Amino acid sequence: MNLPPAKKTAMPDAEVSIDLAMVRELIAVQAPHWAHEEINYLATGWDNEVYRLGDTLLIRLPRRQLGEDIGVKERRWLPQLAQDSGVDIDLAIFEGQPTSSYPFTFSICPYVPGISAARLNRKERDEYAQEFSGLLKALHQPANSKEPRSDFRGCALSQVDERTREQISTLDLPLQSAALELWQEALDAEVYGGSLVWLHGDPHPSNTVVDGEEPSLTVSLIDYGDLCVGDPASDLGMCWMHFSSAGIGQAFEAYGIAVGSPTWRRARGWGLRYAMMTANLGADDLLGIVGRETLNSLLGSSV
Repeated sequence: MNLPPAKKTAMPDAEVSIDLAMVRELIAVQAPHWAHEEINYLATGWDNEVYRLGDTLLIRLPRRQLGEDIGVKERRWLPQLAQDSGVDIDLAIFEGQPTSSYPFTFSICPYVPGISAARLNRKERDEYAQEFSGLLKALHQPANSKEPRSDFRGCALSQVDERTREQISTLDLPLQSAALELWQEALDAEVYGGSLVWLHGDPHPSNTVVDGEEPSLTVSLIDYGDLCVGDPASDLGMCWMHFSSAGIGQAFEAYGIAVGSPTWRRARGWGLRYAMMTANLGADDLLGIVGRETLNSLLGSSV
């Protein structure tokens, strides 16, 4: 099977320079009660740089305007999600303000211990299929607002039809046929008509943190930048990104959704979209590996 070739991950350029000295200065001036804590660089993402603050906290600093928009959105809506769902979400406990040397707001949040689920193989991820399903089901509570909405998460699949077909057209011809058939089945499924529910928006393995071992395994979701309200099938499509066939079955059974049902078919369509969006990331990019595995699972064999 010829999947899309892996490319070098093209991380967007930073729009602002961030370094350890600047972060220490921001904390010393704006949050001096934490100034005695050790601060260490942790990671650079597409939208934020992240630093450890002591043993229990993180500092998330936007490296471009989109990161700022995401931070504002999370601080606005995550408390409402936590209230509506009852899920213990690691909310920001401090909001830093722009300065003459740094133009964005930033957040201090609890540190979520564990490892990225993207570092596990599918059989290992199957271990948390039911826990993951339970977490999504707990989040998927009717929202007390019609906002925030998204044009590419939680919406009707018809809204992303054109873009999805463009992505499918980049596959080799044998794969295009299988992908178009799967996608059409998702489009033909009954459109979601239930209450708008809260969605994480992007619960892929790289946004999933796993801690402990069975039977005391805990699963947490991080990075709620795509938080929105809409069709739960959007989040459930990520089951194809996480699990083997067995794990997918366990997750849907735990959620209470039958294989072949309209929700299942829409979710599988979302799974194809997510796979297409990530499959051409770098050869060593963990999410790219997940995306290529997912395409192979969806188009190379029956799931």
